[in-house]
Amino acid sequence: MVHGHYTMNTSILVSKSDKIIKGEISLPGSKSESNRALIMQALCKKPFEIRNLSIADDTVTLSKILNVDIKTQQTTIDVGPAGTAMRFLTAFLSVTPGEWILTGTHRMLERPVKLLVDALRLLGADIEYAGNEGFPPLRIRGKNLELTNEISIDGSVSSQYISALLMIAPTLPKGLILNLIGGVASRPYIEMTLAMMAELGIKHDWTGNTISISKQEYQPNDLYIEPDWSGASYWYSMVALADEADIKLIGLKGHSLQGDSVAAKIMENFGVSTEFLKDGIRLTKENRPISVDFIDFEHCPDIAQTLAVTCAALKHNCTFTGLESLKIKETDRVLALQNELAKFGVSMTQDELSYHIDCDSIQIKSDSMAFINTYHDHRMAMAFAPLAITNGSLEIEDPAVTGKSYPSFWEDLTKVGFECKELETEIRN
Repeated sequence: MVHGHYTMNTSILVSKSDKIIKGEISLPGSKSESNRALIMQALCKKPFEIRNLSIADDTVTLSKILNVDIKTQQTTIDVGPAGTAMRFLTAFLSVTPGEWILTGTHRMLERPVKLLVDALRLLGADIEYAGNEGFPPLRIRGKNLELTNEISIDGSVSSQYISALLMIAPTLPKGLILNLIGGVASRPYIEMTLAMMAELGIKHDWTGNTISISKQEYQPNDLYIEPDWSGASYWYSMVALADEADIKLIGLKGHSLQGDSVAAKIMENFGVSTEFLKDGIRLTKENRPISVDFIDFEHCPDIAQTLAVTCAALKHNCTFTGLESLKIKETDRVLALQNELAKFGVSMTQDELSYHIDCDSIQIKSDSMAFINTYHDHRMAMAFAPLAITNGSLEIEDPAVTGKSYPSFWEDLTKVGFECKELETEIRN
C-alpha cells in the first residue's frame, strides 16, 4: 500500500532544526463522521451527497465496500485494518439481504466483537463465527430482525458497538430500545451518531441509560464532514513543545460533534491558546507553567497517546485514566506507549485504572536519535512525531501507516519547517 511516496518497507527520519512552527494547515475530514455518514447514506432509500468526505484509508475502504462490493454481491467483505468498518458493517450486513463473510487483517481477527454479535443475535441476526469464538471472521446472513426490539449492552467497552446498533435502529420492524449497562465509554461518539442521524430526519429519545428509536426512514439531506479534531491534536502537541508557534487549522469550529475537540481545553494547561476564527482556529504558544497533573480520557481516548508524548517531551509527570478501550485498538496502545516511552527513560505504570507517567529519569536530548516502532498504528506514528522538536530528530517506522486517518501528515509537517526524509527500513525489535 502506498501513500504519497511512502511504502510499508520504509521508515522516516523526522527532524526539526529549531523550536519555531508557523503555518496554515488543512486537515482531512473527520474519519469518525465520514464512516457514519457512509453507513447512513447506504441505509437511506434516496441519494444524498457527502461533502468533505475523509480521504483516510479506513473511509476509502468502507466507501468501496458499500458502493462496490455489496452492490455487486461480493460474498467476502475484507475491511483490512479498519476497526470502525468491521463494527459498523457487522450491524449493517445483518439487515442487508445476502450471505456474507466479514473479515480483515490478522490484527483485526484478534479484536473482539462478541458484545456486538450477542446484541445483534438477540434482535434476531443470523451471525456465526467463522474462526475463533468472539472474534472475526463472521458469517452473516442478512435479513429482517424481528425477534425483539429491546436489548441491553455494556456501554463501557466500545461506543462503536452502540453506534453500529443505533444506525440500523430506524430500519428495524419495531425500532430499537437500547439499554446501556454500566458507564458509557466515549459518550461524545454516541452523541455524534445521534446528531448526524437527526440531520437525516431520525428522531430519538435518550432518557437515563436508555436510547429509544422508533421505525422511521432516513431522509436525504447533504452532509458536510468537519475537519478531523483527532488530527488537530498532533498540532496542539507541536505548539506545546515549541518555543514560538502560530498555526492556523482551516475549517475547525468550536461547536463540534467530535469529542476530541476537548483537546483545545486540555491543551490550555500546556500553554496552547486557541482562537476561534470564522474559517478555522489559530494556535499560539504562551510560556506559562503546566497546570494539570491528572487527565481523564474516558470520552476522548484517541488523544491519549498525543498527551502522553507531550507530557514526556515537557518532562511533566501526570496521571491518566480512561485508557481501557485503548487495549483493543489497532494495537494494545497502552503497551505500545509503555514500550516506546521507555526508550526515553519515561515509565508509564498502571495502578488499577490509573496510569502514572513518570519523567524523573527522562533522557530526551537534542543531539540523540531514537527509533519509534508504530505497531501498525497510525496514532503511534503521529503522536511521537512532534518529539522531533525537543529531540532534534527521530526515526519512525512505516510512515504509510498515517494513511489510516491522515494521509498528508508528513507533507504537512514539511510545510511548517520539519524535514521528513524517507529511509530504507532495517529489521528492528
